[in-house]
Amino acid sequence: MDNIKKRNLELSKLLKDSNFCTKISIYFSVKSFGDDYDPYENNYTLTDNNPLTIKGYVREISYESLVWRKMGTKEMGAKEIICEEKYASWFRIASRIVIDGDDYEVYREAVGMNSYIQKLPCKTIKVVVRKK
Repeated sequence: MDNIKKRNLELSKLLKDSNFCTKISIYFSVKSFGDDYDPYENNYTLTDNNPLTIKGYVREISYESLVWRKMGTKEMGAKEIICEEKYASWFRIASRIVIDGDDYEVYREAVGMNSYIQKLPCKTIKVVVRKK
């Protein structure tokens, strides 16, 4: 019997296999303050850094499922990403997520249940993101 609190090597190998997984680009941003910065207005500029690319199993969530499961997302499309648990912090602080050339809402900008991270057994997570 497998211990579900430990990482499963077969599952990790499957999540890195290019036949089953999709590349996910995660962008982080840096705040830059100009000469006209006012702390009361918070007029800073966010600049995207180069993306970090991870691999994960990406699945399209059907429109009917979004409505019936009452996930709180729009019916214009959402994706479910299954990846290793170590990337959870990356999804929480990301400024932009790109999958197959489409932009998706990030965790910190999403309101309510529009984007969430759920822990799964074997040190994996499920991230649901919706299209911008």
